[in-house]
Amino acid sequence: MLPSTDFPAGRGRAAAAIKVPAVPLPPIGRDSPFEELMAHTNVYCYSVDYQTGRFRYVSPGIYRLLGYNRDTWQFSGPQEAFRQVHPDDRDCVIKIYAEIKRELIHQPITVRCDLSFVFTCRMRTQQGHYLHLSHHLSFPSFDGHGRPLADFSLVSDITAFKAPHQCQLLVQYANGTAEKTVVFSCSPSVDFSRREIEILQLVAQGLDSQEIARRLFISYHTVCTHRKNMLRKAGVKTPVELVGWGRGVGLV
Repeated sequence: MLPSTDFPAGRGRAAAAIKVPAVPLPPIGRDSPFEELMAHTNVYCYSVDYQTGRFRYVSPGIYRLLGYNRDTWQFSGPQEAFRQVHPDDRDCVIKIYAEIKRELIHQPITVRCDLSFVFTCRMRTQQGHYLHLSHHLSFPSFDGHGRPLADFSLVSDITAFKAPHQCQLLVQYANGTAEKTVVFSCSPSVDFSRREIEILQLVAQGLDSQEIARRLFISYHTVCTHRKNMLRKAGVKTPVELVGWGRGVGLV
């Protein structure tokens, strides 16, 4: 979606100084059985040429999932696709790709093609609402200096799972031997009062509003008002989502 075309070849100044002329990769052919299968699913896949920063392929499933014409989407390119990311998630998507870049650079060239990444963000549909999407990203080909020539991503809708974090990255290492998850705080800064933070922490401990009121020597009505304000500030709808949000930003 947002490919970086300035991957260093490896570690050290000499590697970073190597320049390779951009040579476009051939487009991925549209295999009829595969195309027909993808057209009837709620997922889509795409591939980006890292030499040119253009799409090599976009599957027809993008219309079923997001409502966009695949040819228009492919012609418009990754930068236009990035503009459809939720405004609150764009900085995080940039950070996610920066983290992916760091992981690739950190790994020996010989194992970079074995790495896989899963990241999440919200994207706007043609109808104007947002879906929470999971992107399964891998790099099937590299040049002789270890820089990716192209990527391949499979995108699916995870909105129904109501994940507490809008943007996160899972890094899976070679042969599934290890993995790590990075959570990104993508919401605009939220100003919680000291009292609201106290109440949030007690909610996370499982106390109800009556118990919180007794613990803090305040009225039940005051607790309910604080909880309502916190839901509004955090942009969530339920106490479970609020606690998950609080853990994501380090308040719990």
